[in-house]
Amino acid sequence: MVNKYARNILYLLPTRDWSTKERFAFRDIMLAKKHGYNIYLCTYEDSFLAKIARKLDIEIIPFKEHFLNRLTVFHKHFPLRKITKFIKIDIVHCYDFNLLFSLSVQLKTEDLTALVITQDHVIDKPLQRFWYRPLISRIDSLIMINKNLKQDAIGNLGLPLKKIEYFGMGLTTEPSVDQDKIAFNFELYKNYFLAGTYVSPEISDIATITPLLSALKVLNEKMPGGKKSKLVFLSAVEFQTIAILPSIMAQIEAQELQEDVLFVTTQDIVKVINCLNVWISNCPNELIEDFAISSIMMEVPAIFVRNFCTKDLIEEYSGVGETYKVFDARELRDKWEKIILGNAVFKEKTRVYKYFIEREHSYKTYKTQLLNLYTRTVQRRARLFRKK
Repeated sequence: MVNKYARNILYLLPTRDWSTKERFAFRDIMLAKKHGYNIYLCTYEDSFLAKIARKLDIEIIPFKEHFLNRLTVFHKHFPLRKITKFIKIDIVHCYDFNLLFSLSVQLKTEDLTALVITQDHVIDKPLQRFWYRPLISRIDSLIMINKNLKQDAIGNLGLPLKKIEYFGMGLTTEPSVDQDKIAFNFELYKNYFLAGTYVSPEISDIATITPLLSALKVLNEKMPGGKKSKLVFLSAVEFQTIAILPSIMAQIEAQELQEDVLFVTTQDIVKVINCLNVWISNCPNELIEDFAISSIMMEVPAIFVRNFCTKDLIEEYSGVGETYKVFDARELRDKWEKIILGNAVFKEKTRVYKYFIEREHSYKTYKTQLLNLYTRTVQRRARLFRKK
């Protein structure tokens, strides 16, 4: 039910995936909805995000992709006119940087509509020639998912510091999972070393999964610490709907790992992490996976894909996990074995640094700062463009 006295927020995220960015957006949507905003979500109709949003009575606006200019990367376009014609939008919150050009142009005449962008990746330097000052200046607030991106945004966008925000990831520490509420009994595998990894609905490259299976094969032949390992694939959707499942199964059979790989479907993945001994990230496109941070908050060490952000994290919180070069099965195996043999030490380190990581990525702090940001941006535009 729409509250005519509440502010309206349009969330723009054309995606069919369910990765860190999508979970980040959904967290924002739920915060705003609970606070009393009227929420409109523009995404693909058949996406997982749209599916769970509909269950929460959030209005979905179907996204249909158009091309503005094939010579630039700013090719995505969503016509706001058909929405603003019937609804007064107070805030547009976008999670796809490729829509920035289209939004900036369309909002040029919408003086009282605030534009908030969430940035989750490095801005390519060759694109600097397209960053025109009027386009960039239309951004009211730029939210960084990762603090390591701040200097990149300053250098490539030229935004003033007051417009750049970092609140952490807004994660919560979940209680231990209730075994009666999931269709899988982890107690049956308490004598194994359990490693978990997330399989995204839109995963398309089997090369990200192959190193995990190869490392598992060698580890179970060596049995470090006298224990065999099991690899737990976790997904929020049914595995039968994932396109590369046949390729995964073919590799499992080729390496005779049928008894060593488990498939668990649940939307409460964070709760299941508590049953694991180590978490392994496998996506090369994410700077830091939120599930990996959640695992450390639950005193479960993590193995990250190596990049400048994860290297900085491990240097700051030494001993909470390891990093490996993506697609490198040998290095992954070595780091996996290191955590098996030194599991007590790694768990103690996660316990030591847990407080600091929770403080940086606190849900309570994130909630307060995001809602304050929405209020500030709307009030700022109202002051600048109020009728005299």
